[in-house]
Amino acid sequence: MTPLDRLAPSFDGASLLNLAASISLALGRPARHAPLADAKVHQRLVGASTLVVWLIDGLGVEPLQALLPRGALATQMAAEAQALFPSSTAPTLTTLTTGLSVAEHGVPEWFLHFDELGEIFRALPLDPRDPASKAPRLEDAGRVYDWRSAFVGAARPVVTVQPARLAASAYSQRAHEGALSLGYMGDEALVQTVLEAVDGPGRGGVVYVYEDRFDQTCHAKGSASVEAERMAMRLDAVFARLAEALRARGATLLVTADHGFIDPPAGQRLRLEDYPSVVACLARPLCGGPRAPLLHVRPGRERDFEEAAFAALGAYFACAPAGALIERGWFGPGTPHARLRARLGDYVLVPTGHAVLVDRLPAEPPWAEIGVHGGCSGAERRVPLILN
Repeated sequence: MTPLDRLAPSFDGASLLNLAASISLALGRPARHAPLADAKVHQRLVGASTLVVWLIDGLGVEPLQALLPRGALATQMAAEAQALFPSSTAPTLTTLTTGLSVAEHGVPEWFLHFDELGEIFRALPLDPRDPASKAPRLEDAGRVYDWRSAFVGAARPVVTVQPARLAASAYSQRAHEGALSLGYMGDEALVQTVLEAVDGPGRGGVVYVYEDRFDQTCHAKGSASVEAERMAMRLDAVFARLAEALRARGATLLVTADHGFIDPPAGQRLRLEDYPSVVACLARPLCGGPRAPLLHVRPGRERDFEEAAFAALGAYFACAPAGALIERGWFGPGTPHARLRARLGDYVLVPTGHAVLVDRLPAEPPWAEIGVHGGCSGAERRVPLILN
């Protein structure tokens, strides 16, 4: 067994793709993939009179248990699931709202070079990576994403609840098509908006809730920070309130996450500019994310790149041809999207430890994240399934 084989994701019934299939069935739609193998959890979801799915961005099992082991969230964890690869937000949100694998929907990471736009864009805000770019933010996500939301044609009413600044974005309009979209600001508004959805337009259906403040805190301050602990405590209090109120209404609440976090040590925070032999082989800046960079190589420089990457980065990453990872099923089952291969680039650097690799465009601020995700460690991949 190779190191890559040991790091490969699994879709055998306990992954977020399987959770997406269970949610599709709860919506009254056919599932494209196998649902959760845990029959108790699966039946709670599909049998719920009203189902509330709350995704807390970044609140993986290990950060949760380290920060708040005796909290309401941790003590009500019914099971675990495995994150997708990369263990990141853009691929996971798209899988959960479409029921498609990453291979099928073609949104593999945060920074993606869209051939149809000729530039690197952020996958969810749909704006150019380069602050100096004159390219406008996309107002129509359909220009780059041809998938449809699983909420379209659902047999039950669907309401989505997310931070107000995200509710009207082009990505949200695409991913949440077919649902009533509501926004909130702050803890009190989150609770009230969810309860209003359950009491009103979402009664008898599915209410999908997204919260990103824990993720933002861990990126900025670290997943082991006092600030992360305080945010976890705030969300735990929100959960306790929601759990009690939803229980009284006969609704089922599932809390999960898209990924967990690690805080890489200083010696494993690598800068691309320190490896000129690698830079010389690249056709464009890094894509993907810092934990699993996607690399576009100059035509004819593939062998040079492989040798340079092994010599310079082999202690931290396994350099895998993107096509080989697709064939091995790293991005899940199903027919790969026609643009997946181009968006992945030529090679994926799969982290074998806790390292990150970043670069910087002239107009970008210095990279300063403390907490990161996207890799293959348990701290990044283990996500909770918390049931109330």
